[in-house]
Amino acid sequence: MNPKLKHIWIPLFISVTLSIITIIATYIFDDWSIRHIYNIFFFTFFNFTVLFLNTSILTKHPKFLKAEIRKFLRMAFKIIYSTIYLIATISFLKTGQIARTQTILFLSGANNFKINAIVTVLITIILIFTILLFHKKIHLPEPEKEDRKIAKKILYISLVLLMITILINSFYLKINEELIGDSEALINYEEDTLLLKSVFAKNVTFNKPNVIFILLEAISDEQIGAYGYKRNVTPNIDKLANQSIIFTNAYATSTHSDYAQPGLLSSRYIYSNKYHNIPIEDSPRKFIWDIFKEDNYTTGYYSSQDDKWQNMNKYFNYENLDNFSYSRTDGKMDYGSGLAQKDYDHKTADLAIEWMNETIKKPNPFFMYVNFQATHLPRSYPKEYSYFESGTKEKILGIITKDNDQDLYDNALRYVDIQVGKILDFLEENNLTNNTIIAITSDHGEDLKNRHGISNHGKSIYNEELIVPAIISIPGIEHEIVEEKVSHIDFVPTLIQMLGYPIPKEFQGDIMRKNRSIFFVAQSHKYLIGMITNNTKVILDMNRDLSEVYDIEKDPEELKELNSKKYSNEITKLLLWSYCQKNYYEKESWKTYSQDRCSKNNNFKI
Repeated sequence: MNPKLKHIWIPLFISVTLSIITIIATYIFDDWSIRHIYNIFFFTFFNFTVLFLNTSILTKHPKFLKAEIRKFLRMAFKIIYSTIYLIATISFLKTGQIARTQTILFLSGANNFKINAIVTVLITIILIFTILLFHKKIHLPEPEKEDRKIAKKILYISLVLLMITILINSFYLKINEELIGDSEALINYEEDTLLLKSVFAKNVTFNKPNVIFILLEAISDEQIGAYGYKRNVTPNIDKLANQSIIFTNAYATSTHSDYAQPGLLSSRYIYSNKYHNIPIEDSPRKFIWDIFKEDNYTTGYYSSQDDKWQNMNKYFNYENLDNFSYSRTDGKMDYGSGLAQKDYDHKTADLAIEWMNETIKKPNPFFMYVNFQATHLPRSYPKEYSYFESGTKEKILGIITKDNDQDLYDNALRYVDIQVGKILDFLEENNLTNNTIIAITSDHGEDLKNRHGISNHGKSIYNEELIVPAIISIPGIEHEIVEEKVSHIDFVPTLIQMLGYPIPKEFQGDIMRKNRSIFFVAQSHKYLIGMITNNTKVILDMNRDLSEVYDIEKDPEELKELNSKKYSNEITKLLLWSYCQKNYYEKESWKTYSQDRCSKNNNFKI
């Protein structure tokens, strides 16, 4: 390398290398969509522009900036820029989208500030050491006039190509076109009038029955026999369902637990900002167990889950529970690591039954919440519960092989069903069946078939991750199938109103109604919001300003996208809901509540 041209060759080499890395990453991810091809060109020209701008500026000879300092600044910038670019590329390979604040918060653990701080300090130390090492080892003579001329030529060419690329996108491709950014337009949008006919119109009175709320984990309705699954995996749940009200189109409010569970139990959307949720501890909320405790019920809470996952324990309020237990309560966990250390479900069921056995000796009725976790990855259960063995139990790098995942999942679900059966048997053996209401649902679904190139949950808001089993067994109420689309936000309000309790002002949900718009969200490394109104489903990728629209009556698997430009009203309605959610929490509107458009549309009552 000609020493006199090092100032040109170094940024040229880095720019070309980063572009090659971008092409390799796209090849590995195997998505040659227009968006990703455009990004290859955009970031190639962007890299050249930025790196040669750095060279052009810092190869000048101002008297106030010594040559050694300019050399240090050039090297520091190139190393820091290259490091950030590589981190962004790794993020792309892991998540399928270019790194942004949302992605970095998710990948680093948004709520674990100590780990974030340690990692940031370590990366900073490594970068400083690397910069000092390169500064010492690389000898760069003072740039000559020829160096600066060549650097400027490359800068001007790359800048022109970058501007052409941006203009092509702005006027033709429109890949990153903002959906709707005018908040005034959102606020002034007129929402359609909703039909208010209730799906329940039964004149049945109850004399303070016992209530059991069983929450399953990561189970789509299609995995349950009563919903059509052919394998005999859930005989106990199926038997109960065939004597109960079952909802065949029940939608979770989110596809990951730290939003779905708290939202279900408090009838609120756990969606407060554009980043992965950090619970706002003083925001309004009331839980299902609070309703019953206020009516002198004895209350219990039994979960196999680690409630510290994503700070769910900071959102939950355990004060109105006479007894509660989750995986960390006794300091002994059966499997998992970090903030996902869990108990086996049979131990949780035994604790719940033991508590019921003591509680029924008291004069007051009881409310009990039970959360089973075996169906969540890694699908852990004792070996004696292995009923389905068509595949092997081999794991590669901790990832379950696709051929065996259904067997492993069905074994875990059968194991959970047995625990549900134990609770049902206890009720029957103690003559409690005729005075106990049982509600069963799942926090969100699970995609085992990789329908949209995505598996498991939390990464999309397609129906396979949203539609869950929802069953309410009520003594004196005959078996009924409700096909109307309903939301988890209304599950608890409907249950308590059927028992004669008023819906608390802290709830955003209401009694289930026909034709009510359904909203949901996913904020993992992606930032997705969605809505179903009538049979139209809208999905908005808020990171990338992309929209998807489906007719879920004609296309229930969501495989044929409609022209989203024809659905601007639906998109605006969804964005209004999103705007109002974030605005409520950003302004802490519950402290100075006033009846406005947002409080009406999002059902904020305080």
